[in-house]
Amino acid sequence: MSKRRTTRGSRASKAKLPPTTAEDNKPSNIRMDSKFMENYLQNLAYGYGTLLYVFQYLKVQDLLRAGCVCTMWRDVANHPILWRTVRMKNSQIHSFEGLADTLQKHGTVNLDLRKMLLPNGGDDLWPSFSSAINKVDSLRKIELCRCPAIVVEQLATSNPKLEVINAVTIKCESMSLDPFASVVNLQELRLKSTAGLSLTSDLSALKELKHLKHLSLTSIKDLNKLNIDVISDLGNLESLDLGECTDFPNTFGSGILTRLEKLEKLRLEKGQGTCYTFEILEAVKNMPKLEQLELVNFDIKSGFDKALGACTNIKKLLIIPTYISQSATTNHMVLGGVLRLQSTLSHFVWGVTLELLRVTELFVDQCEDSEKKDKKEKKPAGSGDSIPVLKPVPFLGDLSEQAPQTTEPPQVEILPLPNLQKLLLQNLPTTRVKILKIPFHATWRQTITDTVN
Repeated sequence: MSKRRTTRGSRASKAKLPPTTAEDNKPSNIRMDSKFMENYLQNLAYGYGTLLYVFQYLKVQDLLRAGCVCTMWRDVANHPILWRTVRMKNSQIHSFEGLADTLQKHGTVNLDLRKMLLPNGGDDLWPSFSSAINKVDSLRKIELCRCPAIVVEQLATSNPKLEVINAVTIKCESMSLDPFASVVNLQELRLKSTAGLSLTSDLSALKELKHLKHLSLTSIKDLNKLNIDVISDLGNLESLDLGECTDFPNTFGSGILTRLEKLEKLRLEKGQGTCYTFEILEAVKNMPKLEQLELVNFDIKSGFDKALGACTNIKKLLIIPTYISQSATTNHMVLGGVLRLQSTLSHFVWGVTLELLRVTELFVDQCEDSEKKDKKEKKPAGSGDSIPVLKPVPFLGDLSEQAPQTTEPPQVEILPLPNLQKLLLQNLPTTRVKILKIPFHATWRQTITDTVN
C-alpha cells in the first residue's frame, strides 16, 4: 500500500519537471559564452561608441598614445570625427613638421592653436610652422595664438584654400594685408594686435574677398587713412567689427554702412571726440537686417537718446560709454535711448566702468554730512555702487515730454545700480537686461554673446 503511494508520488513529481534540452546539459560557463557571442556585435558597437565618446576629450598626444594600445583602440583613435577639429589648448608642440603630417593624414579641417604651450615664447618654432602648414591642404579654418605678423601673412599665401583666419593676439606692431588677396574663398577674417597694429598697406586687398561674411579689424591704427571705402564693396558681410572710429569720415554711415545690405551685426570701438555718432546711427536705422549693435568706449552726446530710439530695427544692444566727462548726461542719454526701444529690444547690456563707480562714491562721500557718512559705513560692502543720472531720470511715461527750461544749475540723481536694474526691468519687461561692472582696460573684451548667453 505504502509502496504504491510512493510510486505514484514519484510519477507525479516527474510529470511536473520541464523537459530538458541540449543547452541545459552544457556547463554554465559555456552557456554564458554562447549568450555573449549571440550579442557580440551589439556589445562591440557599445564599446566602440563609448571609446569614441571618451576619446574626444583627449589631447592630441594622448590620442596618439591611445592608438598604440590595440587594434580596436587604433581604429577608434583614427576616426575622422576626432580629427576634423583639433584643439591644441594646454598642449606643447616640439615639431610642427610632425603635427602637420598627422593633420594631413587625418584630413583635419579646423585647427585651434589658442592657448597652446610654446617653449621660450615660441619664436624659434614659428618658422617651422610656416614651412610645414602648407602640407595640410584639407585645412579650412585656423585660430592662431600669440604669433608674429609674418606668420599670418605667410599663412595666407601658403594655404589659399582657407575659409577662416582668426589672429587676435598678433605680437608685432605692423603687417600687410596684401597676401590676403590670394585667399579668395575667405569667409571670416579677424585681426588684432595686443599693442595696436599699423598696416604697411591699405585695405585694397579686401576687394578680392568676395565671399567674406565676417570682418574684424579692431586695433588698426589710422584706419580712416587706409582706403576704408573698400569695406562698402564687401556686399556679403554679415558682421563687421571696427576700432579707432574717432576719425572716420562723416560719410562712413551713408557711404559705407548703408551699402552693406546683408549686415546683421555691427560693433564699433573708440568713437570719441569728433566721431560722427549721429551720422552712424542715422545709417543704422535704415539698415533693416541689422539687429545687433555694440558701441564700446563711445562718447555719448546730447541728443543721443533720440537718435538711438529711432533705431527700432536693433534687437540686441551693448553700450559701454567712455565716461571721460559729463557722466550724468551720458547716463541720462543712454537710459532715455534704451527706453525708447521698449517694443523691439530683446537683449541689452550696459557696461559701467569701475572707475566711474569709484568717482561717484567719492562724490557722494564729499557731499554727505558726517551723520550720513557714519550710516553709510555700516552698510555692507558693494552697496555703494551708484551712477549719476541727470534729473529728471528718464522713464517710459515721460520720454515724449520736454524737460522744463530753468536757469538753475542741473540737478544730479545718484542712482544705485540695483535701482537702475529695477527701473530697466520694469520698463523693459520683455528685454534681458544686464549691467556690467568692469575696469576700463577690460571693456574691449566685452560682447553681447559672452555676457548674455
